[in-house]
Amino acid sequence: MKNNGMKKFLSIIISVAIMITGIFNVKAAPDTIQIGQATKTGNYIAGVSFHYKVTQKGTYLYCLNMHKNTASNVKATKVKNSKYITGGLVYILKNGYPNKNITGDKDKDYYITQTAVWWYLDKTTGSSNLGEQFKTNGSDPYNLRKYVKQLMTEGYNHRNDAVGVADSALAITTTDNQLVLQNGYYTSSDIKATTIKNLSSYSVTLENAPEGTKIIKDGTESAYSKAFTMKTNESFKIKVPATSVKSTELSIKVKATGKGNVGYTAYEYQPVDSSMQNVALLEKIEKDVSSELTLDVSSSKVSITKIDSNTKQPIAGAKLVLKDSNGKVLANWESKASAHIIRNLANGNYTIEETEAPTGYALNKNITKITINDNNRDVKVTIENAPKKVVVNIIKVDQETNLPLAGAVLLVRNAKGEEIARFTTTENPYVLTDLADGTYTVEEVSAPEGYVTSTNKLSFTIDDEHQSHQVTFINAKATIVPDTASVSTSLLYILGTAIIGAGVLFIRKNGKRA
Repeated sequence: MKNNGMKKFLSIIISVAIMITGIFNVKAAPDTIQIGQATKTGNYIAGVSFHYKVTQKGTYLYCLNMHKNTASNVKATKVKNSKYITGGLVYILKNGYPNKNITGDKDKDYYITQTAVWWYLDKTTGSSNLGEQFKTNGSDPYNLRKYVKQLMTEGYNHRNDAVGVADSALAITTTDNQLVLQNGYYTSSDIKATTIKNLSSYSVTLENAPEGTKIIKDGTESAYSKAFTMKTNESFKIKVPATSVKSTELSIKVKATGKGNVGYTAYEYQPVDSSMQNVALLEKIEKDVSSELTLDVSSSKVSITKIDSNTKQPIAGAKLVLKDSNGKVLANWESKASAHIIRNLANGNYTIEETEAPTGYALNKNITKITINDNNRDVKVTIENAPKKVVVNIIKVDQETNLPLAGAVLLVRNAKGEEIARFTTTENPYVLTDLADGTYTVEEVSAPEGYVTSTNKLSFTIDDEHQSHQVTFINAKATIVPDTASVSTSLLYILGTAIIGAGVLFIRKNGKRA
């Protein structure tokens, strides 16, 4: 397959590069926050109670020093390089309220999370947020101490975890970037995610996919119209209808994008009123990842033209067939003045045979062989016919476009001026046969609508060396010219009427004065 190894290599390199350079889409914690109104919790364990801490936007905060005044209705600034933000603290916050449901009671779950933070800080920093009664034998009517201790202990076990984010990555690949023609469709190999980190699904879009493109997923076909979602353990294929492929080369870009949940981090905020408690805020971090690959459709195009062996001009009326290597007829057609196009033949060997010659020509019995492969996708075939008698092809064309014109009436005369043929042109040449030796002229009796009748007379001579001719008669479009004579006459009439009228008024006025 032409350059297929290089295409695969480049595809892998591009995929890896995109995977590595995935862009973080982090909702960065603000430098300042506004702490809202504090609400008191119940005194669930050993008579200890405190206040909720929450931003004005509703994000829950957690106190880092119980002995300071409650932080409420105050602005706070982010602390750089906080000594409190450790792996254990992040673990407690992401496994506590509101991320996790512990008892099903909002008030109790916040209470458990906040006291687990204080207990963890006491254990790791030597602080004394909570007394021994709270931690051991103080009253616990709701049996919450076990939840606090468990969450604190788990946090302690994760105290050395890195603070920040894990990696997230996505790369999609396929075994062959070349789509293969099968049953009227160019079909891809399986496409799947081969590199996945912290990602459960991703979205796929196609660029430059022709109309009628289909997606095969889980054995089910569906029409592609917009982005579709893939689980990371799934694979899919792309099918492109051959009838929608109009060129010999087509590239479809497959883009995969996802949003990886790569972890949590926390930030410490210090109120502008230093007598108030510093607080911690948990932040979930996501990362945008993407990968793409290019699928190539290398279709075939065969152009077959029938020409006169003498004039080398196209001739119409030949009937031909295309067969595969097993002799199966794949197409049949009648030649026109333009080339006949056959697209999307699979790699292989084919033959073209003439079954009926154009009028006035001998049948071409030669079998034309063609081969379609990765190095030979755009094939041009010219098949000649020798005239078996005099053949003259006469065609009418537009002066600007050189395209055939129908509707002109042409007249053919011999050297004596006798009329040999009179006919109306079509898009295919008019064929004259069995003409005697001599010189002939072609003239136009009437032009097609919108064209100027040509005054030219074209001549051709039939003799032993000139048995066939291609006569091309050209017509120019008509130009609309304003009728200045009639316009001038109308203006003179109006002007004369105005002068006569003015004269009558003058006579009447002067007559009254007399």
